[in-house]
Amino acid sequence: MAKYLAQAGALTGANGAGLTTDNWTPPAVGDVASFTATYTVAADGSGTHTTVQAAIDAVPALSASATRVYINVKPGTYRELVCAKDKAPITLYSSAADASQVLIVNGNYNGKAKTANVDSANPCNPSLSSATYGTSGSASVAVYSDNFHAKNISFANDAMKDVVNAVGYPTGASGSSGAQAVALMTQGDKLVFENVRVLGNQDSLYVKSPNTSTVSRAYFKNSHIQGDTDFIFGRGVLVLDTCTIQYLSTRLPVGASTTMLAPSTSPNSNYGILVINSALTADSGATANVTSLGRAWDEGVTSGTYVAGTSPNGQALIRNSTLSAHIRKVDPWGTSTSGRAYSDTGNRFSEHRNTEVTP
Repeated sequence: MAKYLAQAGALTGANGAGLTTDNWTPPAVGDVASFTATYTVAADGSGTHTTVQAAIDAVPALSASATRVYINVKPGTYRELVCAKDKAPITLYSSAADASQVLIVNGNYNGKAKTANVDSANPCNPSLSSATYGTSGSASVAVYSDNFHAKNISFANDAMKDVVNAVGYPTGASGSSGAQAVALMTQGDKLVFENVRVLGNQDSLYVKSPNTSTVSRAYFKNSHIQGDTDFIFGRGVLVLDTCTIQYLSTRLPVGASTTMLAPSTSPNSNYGILVINSALTADSGATANVTSLGRAWDEGVTSGTYVAGTSPNGQALIRNSTLSAHIRKVDPWGTSTSGRAYSDTGNRFSEHRNTEVTP
């Protein structure tokens, strides 16, 4: 973990050249009982704000303050779009230890239509000129602020909740396109998520950075991430420590072959996604030996145009974790999004000291 989180900033060359080494150690979010809320969100009007976004809007800009702001979200379901961008450090939390007690959810998805130059997607990535929400624009919650902390919160995208065995897709989505629906998207640096749930189907957790030559870091502890296709992805550095990564089988055809991780790491960066001390599980309907641990997201690369050393080349390490029976045993890494067949020399995927859990 120390190696993955040691550096961030601007890449200027191979092997992390140009990055700033600060040897960041993620702090514990802390005991929520000891927090004094700056703002309180309650749908019933008993707090300072009725929506999460309104409370975040009240936080000073980072340029105006470096003082941490504590936002307590009372139990309930908050159906809204949330964007935290360039704000003073925020701790978003619930006093309830059960993260399911607070749900921030929306249901936008890549192929969902909107009126160009009128409708905004998520405010952190409004995509105003687009006639659809797009993947980034579909995010229910977007964190584009550094030093953001969250604890005891659920982030969800339920756009595909009614799709069962590939039947029931909403307009603009199908099994082959348009169904990407992000629950949580991050772009800030030094982000800490503790006891959170990230719930969705395709593209649930999107960890990115401001641009392809910048490294940003996010750390998840004791958290639950679930989905079905490429549901943990992006070019950011991501550490999942003592987490549950659950594959959901319900949306896809029975026995469908799919992938869980999809990093798009810069070829100049040595570190992408680390899964450590975690459990890779599946629901009871999952077919054994069909799900890949991951594949490279060759971000922005069309089929046949990949250039080694220049195009993105996702990096991932899964170690000291338990793998359930849904994972492919002999060939756990899949073909990249641009069609590159997996190879030990062309890809940067590794396993170390994992254990299979048998039913």
